[in-house]
Amino acid sequence: MTMKSQCFWDNRTDLMKQFTVTWTPTLLVLDQTGKEHHRMVGYVPAEDLLGQLKLGKAKMHFNRFRFAEALTAFAEVIDNHPAAGAAAEAIFFHGVAGYWQSHDPKRLRMAYDTLLVKFPNDEWTRRAAPYAAIPL
Repeated sequence: MTMKSQCFWDNRTDLMKQFTVTWTPTLLVLDQTGKEHHRMVGYVPAEDLLGQLKLGKAKMHFNRFRFAEALTAFAEVIDNHPAAGAAAEAIFFHGVAGYWQSHDPKRLRMAYDTLLVKFPNDEWTRRAAPYAAIPL
């Protein structure tokens, strides 16, 4: 679903209120019911935008417990946009979706190990740090 709205800070539009838009640009990935699955606030460089949009699609599958589709979509971000800002988050959620699908905690550990190599100083690596305790 694609929507565009002008933003008037002195007279906030209904869409600004509905989606709590407090800065522009704000890009949202919504499903067909209007539920938000991913949010980007501020300028997103062109080389990152496609990765962010694909991450939003992957998170939509993930939030609907469609883990096979989520795994494919997260892998697409990881493989096709490895330098994008969305890549580390995609690796993290690829591991979580893999765990949900298989109930194998090693999937979480593998995601952490990948993050540690590719994004050693990233927030998503720090979030995955507890998975380092999972034996392989």
